[in-house]
Amino acid sequence: MGNSSSSSSLAPKHNCQVVIVGGGYGGVKLAIDLDSYCKVVLIDPKDAFHHNMAGLRCIVEPSFVNKTLIPYEGVLKHGSFVKNRVVSCNISRKTVTLASSEEISYDYLIFACGSSVPFPGKVPLGTSMKGAQQLYRDCADQVTKSNKIVVIGGGPVGVELVGELATDFPDKKVTLMHNREQILDDRLSRKFVKRIQDGMKALKVETVLGERVDMDDLNFDSDKPWITGPVTLTTDQGTSVPADLVFRCTGLKVNSVAYQSKLSDKMEKNGSLKVDRFLQVEEIENVFAIGDCNNTPELKLAYTAKLHADAVAENIKRLNESKRLKEYKPGNSAMSLPLGRNGGATQLPNGMVAGSFLTKSLKGKDVMTPSFWKLMKQKMPSN
Repeated sequence: MGNSSSSSSLAPKHNCQVVIVGGGYGGVKLAIDLDSYCKVVLIDPKDAFHHNMAGLRCIVEPSFVNKTLIPYEGVLKHGSFVKNRVVSCNISRKTVTLASSEEISYDYLIFACGSSVPFPGKVPLGTSMKGAQQLYRDCADQVTKSNKIVVIGGGPVGVELVGELATDFPDKKVTLMHNREQILDDRLSRKFVKRIQDGMKALKVETVLGERVDMDDLNFDSDKPWITGPVTLTTDQGTSVPADLVFRCTGLKVNSVAYQSKLSDKMEKNGSLKVDRFLQVEEIENVFAIGDCNNTPELKLAYTAKLHADAVAENIKRLNESKRLKEYKPGNSAMSLPLGRNGGATQLPNGMVAGSFLTKSLKGKDVMTPSFWKLMKQKMPSN
């Protein structure tokens, strides 16, 4: 069954098999939480967990990429990791089918498929550790060569990216273009958004807001996820912005391939799965969905995926022991958004907004990298 980690003499408490589809923030946390409780099978097409939250740092500090890729092999003491892609599921037979045509049975199934966004927000699906390292090195090389850099998209990835660029390369002209008048999500407080806007101004990031760039005119693809110039971007209102390098930070897409053929009636229009208050896929007791691929009404962040993983770990134990399930209640919007190594803002779940000092401590300094190596019980490389 693919690449299995070493087993321990202490067997899991229960013989039930839990299959987790996707090794992102939620999937890895859930697999580790359940590893000593039951038989866990973690399936992902990559050979390493990509701490994509820190990926943007890699384009200004290429050596940092080695700290953002944590091998799956050896993370589970009892369970196993399978490097493959799930292409279908059979709910009545309780199996998932891999791209290799192999079938794996389950007692409980969790979809933690996540979402895809253009590089450098995340690496393309199935990218190996070596492939990701090379991609970031090539990208960093293009950044060094370019004087006018444009980022399209004013969500967290686009904003964080211009912060990294403007902090490490203050002599370059960095421009953020966004089709709405306001950057970021409307569920975040005005105070938080203003702190971020003020931070961008302090870094001399130029903005073009409320104007749309025709993406069909730009040649982005998976092999070339950025555009090198010189090129001139023209908006629907006639504004022209010259660029040597263009990044696209728009177009989040839910990774729904694993379930779309058999669970289309349980899907929202964006590809996410409809879940109940226990994070079970609607009307299917032993199937759950966590993170970006479920439809809970909250900001989808690594932090949210962790909360989902905690809730589902508890409910699988309760189901297995015929106990009453615990309801998951979506929390308030929260976000820590660094602007480079020293700036940014943080909105706490209680609505309070903190500035650069707390943001640097939480995320800006090392983008939470050590904590994920610790979670996966591996030693982080020094460089």
